[in-house]
Amino acid sequence: MKINKIVKRINAENLIILEGAISVLSALDSDYAKIVKIILKSDLDNQNTRKILSSARFDIVEYFSYDEFNAFENIINSSGFYYNIGKTHGGIIALAEKRRFLSPAELLTGNSLAVIEGIEDPYNLGYAVRALYTQGTDGLILPERDFGFSESIIEKASTGTFYKMPVAVQDLKRRLDLIKLLKENNYKIYCINHKAPPDSEIKVRDIFDVKFADKTVFIIGGEKRGISKDFLNNADEIVRIPYAKNFSHSLAAQTAATIVSYEIHRQRKYNT
Repeated sequence: MKINKIVKRINAENLIILEGAISVLSALDSDYAKIVKIILKSDLDNQNTRKILSSARFDIVEYFSYDEFNAFENIINSSGFYYNIGKTHGGIIALAEKRRFLSPAELLTGNSLAVIEGIEDPYNLGYAVRALYTQGTDGLILPERDFGFSESIIEKASTGTFYKMPVAVQDLKRRLDLIKLLKENNYKIYCINHKAPPDSEIKVRDIFDVKFADKTVFIIGGEKRGISKDFLNNADEIVRIPYAKNFSHSLAAQTAATIVSYEIHRQRKYNT
């Protein structure tokens, strides 16, 4: 039975399940993703499926009837996978290898880089990637980890930008190596934080008063631990996002990513 054959392949090759036209088309057009199978509802014929068929090799496309699609969904959703197929795929699903990540050195051709130390929720990471990509950030550095089945959630939440964004991973136990690499390549490091470490002489300025350098790296803390001391102690500047009202907590990482990437885009567009 072809459904069982596909499920076995998912298990054997540790494949990612992508849902919907946006994710599938993005992966087909990505330098960092490889689709090994596309499953389409047999009676589906629209602009998206025509785009997919014009971009994909014919031998990786397989058609499922309505009943076969439902059976496939039920098997995946009851199989104990970490991943469940939702109801918004529109009859378009793909199986893909885990995306290819870069090394930080491979991002050094970009002028604007972001480091996010740790977003635990894959939806939030997807939202952050969407903001960074649309505002022109040239690359993203994340802690080294196995994203597993959450990769497909990140891609969906990012509206197809996760597979377009150059993303490097780094063992953040080796933060000082990353800092050295960035400084040797003339990047200025900006930590997005409300205050400097104790006894630090690093300037803390409101984002409205900061002129970001031509080669900029901005660091955003994780959801639980914030920014590490290594980054804070080696920053060129610490940038505060001021609040209009009294509020004692940090912004969510994806919100900070949106604000900072937008401000860098604004400065570069209008050269202010």
